Amino acid sequence: MKRLLIAAAAVVAGVHGAHAEGIGVIATGGGGEDRAALATALVEALGVHGRVVGDAVGEARAQLAAGAVPIATMAQFRRVREMIDEGWRAYLRVQIDFAQNRLVAARTEAESLVALPGGAELYADAALRLGAVLQFRRIAEAPAVLALALALDPDRPITLAEFSPDVVAAVEAVRAAPATLARVHVATTPPGAVVSIDGKELGRAPLDAQVTRGQHLVVARAPLYRAIVQGVFVGISDSAVGDGASRAGATSIDLALERDPDAVRLAGGAEPGLAAPDEQELVDATLGFADLDEVLVAAVRDRRGGPSLLVQRCAGAPARCTAVVEVGFGDRAGLASAAREAWPATQAGVLRYPPVVIGDSKPHPPPPGCRLCRSPLVWTGVGAVVLGTVIAIVATSGSKPPPVVTVDGHDFGR
Repeated sequence: MKRLLIAAAAVVAGVHGAHAEGIGVIATGGGGEDRAALATALVEALGVHGRVVGDAVGEARAQLAAGAVPIATMAQFRRVREMIDEGWRAYLRVQIDFAQNRLVAARTEAESLVALPGGAELYADAALRLGAVLQFRRIAEAPAVLALALALDPDRPITLAEFSPDVVAAVEAVRAAPATLARVHVATTPPGAVVSIDGKELGRAPLDAQVTRGQHLVVARAPLYRAIVQGVFVGISDSAVGDGASRAGATSIDLALERDPDAVRLAGGAEPGLAAPDEQELVDATLGFADLDEVLVAAVRDRRGGPSLLVQRCAGAPARCTAVVEVGFGDRAGLASAAREAWPATQAGVLRYPPVVIGDSKPHPPPPGCRLCRSPLVWTGVGAVVLGTVIAIVATSGSKPPPVVTVDGHDFGR
């Protein structure tokens, strides 16, 4: 599933599609220096024009922190925008029941988007227009709905160019109304989440705050957790509505955050020996959040008597990869040459296998006997491509002689 970075202006004005582009590298292995050397060798071997990301996992982490979201969430923004417009058109045609129902549904669906860039403004627009409809029907809840819209998007101009005199007057009345304050206590699981109420950051939970009587949106955020949004009504009395509860004279709000599996997987990175499901999740998250067409997943292992470069090219959602391309090389100096040999082979490969390179962290001892004689793979000589679930190449590079690589496709087909 692709992820996109959303900007508030794009969300409010209308969401437009975007397309992933470029190729990245997911390098695993020893320390940071070894990974950097491996990534650099592959980037140089690509020799392609356009976007090339040497640290695809790092790029994905950065995009996630900057607000990248699943493409399905972008579709939700679009859907809410369409519901708001549809409801408002019905109001202007004096189809009041339909307008109210549509705007109520839009506001409800927009609540889960409030923690995202542009989400608060979208919710505020739905609430503003719903408040206008409720004001037209003289429903007592109208001022509270308008007040929340103003709190979430205080800079939104509300003029006669867009709204009727009755709506503008109702908004001005809400702004001029005296504020009645009440105390709220906010706790989160886990503790320490950053809490915002109506878009204003208050600090880390648990905390106490003074808010006006009426409707509010509480948001809690924590690293490696999904942000949570909860609507509450704060009254003058000690009792709370919905999930709130009385707590020593304050409305008590308890928020339980859920772990974000994408954030957790990206934070863990490409550590050798990942279990197969975890490796699949890492590659999927990297492709999506880094907004890439494809990635090269690569590692250097000591295999069958010498170092070998293992590479797969992966793309799609969920990601599917080429067969593992294995290039033996003589010493560290030969890594660049091995990368140049591996890249054309991965380009020619068919995307049909799961990613396995990161999890393949254990050295493979030479197979007993002549297993090569029974292998369905066919050698055609040094430097040649071997067909099957593994593509093996012996690359002569560096000062040392290349190792002899024996291959059993069943070792890699899992």
